[in-house]
Amino acid sequence: MHSIGCLLRSQKDSGGIRKDVAKSGDIRERIEARISQGEFLASMLFVAGKQSEEVQDSFVANLSKIATSVRELLENNNLLEKLPYRPASYWPSVKGKTFAFIDGGVANIDLPSAAPIGIRVGSYIVRPGDESERRERFNIELQLVDDLYSASGFLYDDDFLDIAKLRDAARMVSEVAAAYRLAALSGDEQLDAVVLHGPLINPVAPYGLEDFPAFSVSACRKLLNDETWNGEERERQFVSIYLEVLERLRSTGTPVVGAVERSIGRDPVFTRRILDRLQKSKVLKEKDAKKLEDAIIAYGLNDASLLDVVLAEDEYVTPIPVMRQGPENKWPEEWKRKIREYPDALTTYIKPSALVMPFRVEAFEGISDFASVLELILHTSRLLPSYGFPVGLDIVDKFAKVPSWMSRSVKGQHQVVLLKKALESGDPRTVAFAKRVLAARGRDWLFRPSV
Repeated sequence: MHSIGCLLRSQKDSGGIRKDVAKSGDIRERIEARISQGEFLASMLFVAGKQSEEVQDSFVANLSKIATSVRELLENNNLLEKLPYRPASYWPSVKGKTFAFIDGGVANIDLPSAAPIGIRVGSYIVRPGDESERRERFNIELQLVDDLYSASGFLYDDDFLDIAKLRDAARMVSEVAAAYRLAALSGDEQLDAVVLHGPLINPVAPYGLEDFPAFSVSACRKLLNDETWNGEERERQFVSIYLEVLERLRSTGTPVVGAVERSIGRDPVFTRRILDRLQKSKVLKEKDAKKLEDAIIAYGLNDASLLDVVLAEDEYVTPIPVMRQGPENKWPEEWKRKIREYPDALTTYIKPSALVMPFRVEAFEGISDFASVLELILHTSRLLPSYGFPVGLDIVDKFAKVPSWMSRSVKGQHQVVLLKKALESGDPRTVAFAKRVLAARGRDWLFRPSV
């Protein structure tokens, strides 16, 4: 691991890397001071279970070397930028502009005999500095309800066993469809920026399954906000219709970004992309890029946890395009050509303040004045103390969320219908099944295995 600490100093000046030992020491000191913050307890536990005692003992020292190497690579290749946090002058400067925040809520109904899907996408539109009634506006931009208990659903033509995938696909396409409706507004209603809660471009390969049901024509028309659209079944499949909505959204020219609050996976996709770019530009040797990437993976660091100690307050990484569709060998054969058409996500990570995790921001390549949108994200992320995420997204999340009482009411109605139909059948086995469904409470403690 010592070689990683010296990685940058071993490069030639002609590659754009500066020899600056004193500066490197200062960077390492700042990074070591932040090592104990963030999500590194989880990483330390990971190391404790997977790595040798020697690596455990030197965890902080080696992690500092990794973070210092990444920091210097970013700095020396002009891949680090800092936003001015200036609330006193920023908010007056955006007076009269209109910003929209979007999020979707999903109703979860857990019954084996019925799989209703209810999704609504809400918007919170705000005009800073406007003291009139037009300052804030809440709206449900899109509502989709499909009761798979019924023979004629609105969303899907056929039943499909993996209900979670149905919900995910419907939610993702609904959210970008709502963003498209807002981004396409013109005249006095035209927006200056749209911020979506979650990725702007999601991986679609998991939904390209052979038996994945197509959306209905009426649902697609609603998603595209186009009553004349009349696509064939393949065009109504999720992989196709999601791309169609994204392309229409991009064509509006309105700045639209997705803000991703939590990074769940361990794969450092963004960092790997940076190392690949530096390698292709001859700044970094292949063996050094691989060594650094292997070290990051060995410690179980994802992009957010690594950049948590690399970035300082108000800093972000210069945006770069990232292909979000995963390795092509995992794509379903039937959809490979279509998936290749998906755009890359122009991606960065921004750290609003010293004590919060950085989060990912995605946009379309060619977005107009991305820096201004990031400045909006920074200032809305610091409106509440110790919060560190655009507060407009928190507001719309609470507005669009489907409350549990609503899901319980729908589930209760289905339970009544189920029991009624079972009794009408006159079959004791059907009645017994219905009773078990209605009484199910998951793994009840009375029925758990004893010691």
